[in-house]
Amino acid sequence: MHSTYVKMAMDRQRAELRNRKNRRLRTAMAFRNKLKDCCRKITAFFFTQIGVCGLIVGYTIVGAFMFIALEAEAKHPLTQEVIIRRRSCVDYLWNITHHLNVLNYDQWRQDVNRTVFEYQAQMVRHIRRGYDGTDENPLLMRWTIPAALMYCITIYTTIGYGNLTPRTAGGKFATVIYAMVGIPLMLLYMANVGEILATSFKFTYKKMCKCPKRRRRGQWTPELAATTATTTSPMNQQLTRDNHQRKKHGKTDPNFTVSVIPVEEPAADEDPNIDDPQTVSVTSCLVVMSSFVIGGAILFSVWEGWGYVDGSYFCFTSLLTIGFGDFVPGQTIAHSQDAVDSKLIICAVYLLLGMALLAMCFNLMQESVFMKIKRLGRRLGLLRDRVAS
Repeated sequence: MHSTYVKMAMDRQRAELRNRKNRRLRTAMAFRNKLKDCCRKITAFFFTQIGVCGLIVGYTIVGAFMFIALEAEAKHPLTQEVIIRRRSCVDYLWNITHHLNVLNYDQWRQDVNRTVFEYQAQMVRHIRRGYDGTDENPLLMRWTIPAALMYCITIYTTIGYGNLTPRTAGGKFATVIYAMVGIPLMLLYMANVGEILATSFKFTYKKMCKCPKRRRRGQWTPELAATTATTTSPMNQQLTRDNHQRKKHGKTDPNFTVSVIPVEEPAADEDPNIDDPQTVSVTSCLVVMSSFVIGGAILFSVWEGWGYVDGSYFCFTSLLTIGFGDFVPGQTIAHSQDAVDSKLIICAVYLLLGMALLAMCFNLMQESVFMKIKRLGRRLGLLRDRVAS
């Protein structure tokens, strides 16, 4: 009996352990499923329009602080060394001039040439090590937060002005990795934001377009019904007259009906002057792009003191990701640091919006040209209309 009780107790213990283990497994599985669902929802959100915009903004901010940490402090020791070397060269030239004066011109010239040549050789070595002259112009090529943001945008948009470049090995390696991740993200941003802008622009264009809408084959309208009812067969017309005579004599047949045969109007595909309201004309897209470029040209020309041709040239080369780097906002020495920072931030926003706008216009122009080619193919007999079943 004792052994039986012991065995029952052990079985009960094993059953409790198995139940605890099963509960832990179920809890772990439930937590794992919740985590998977959460990750799936977050991933799906990042591929929406709002998620992509937030992702590109966060990626730019993180990249800016990363490059500031890698590059901002790396130039200080070299810059101080260059400043010390320049001052010592100036002091040495002054000592030569002070001691020799004009009594020994040949010796003075020989010493000055030797000193200048040595200074030139030292400057060449410093430039090869990464010196870029920032101590002479503190507003030029400086790793501030707006400048770093602008640098990140020029990486993943493939503009690459070249006015601000990494000098350290870590910065160069980080640029490569940053571009590999950022360029596909930028393409995703252009596709999503371009789709939003295209939908909005199509809706606005549809409301503002004064062109008559195309009547499709087999489309039934009240005007067409009224016209058809009055121009039907002679039998229907005779029946209608008989019904009117009965009404006059007070004899109306309640079961009388007039059969109306709908007549399909010919399709409007033969008329080349009627535009498809579902597409946007190429001219409208060109006007939008030109207006955006001209507006940016006026803005940057007023800010930077450029000519309108130079401003248009900068906007055009930037939005098409050419980016020669000969014109970059924020390079004017007379402006304060706050003004330079605000220009760089507005220029970054202008580039992001402009590239999405260009993607929208190219997409709409592609649709319009495709519809025109299909229409031309139907006229030439190369394409056939689909017959509705």
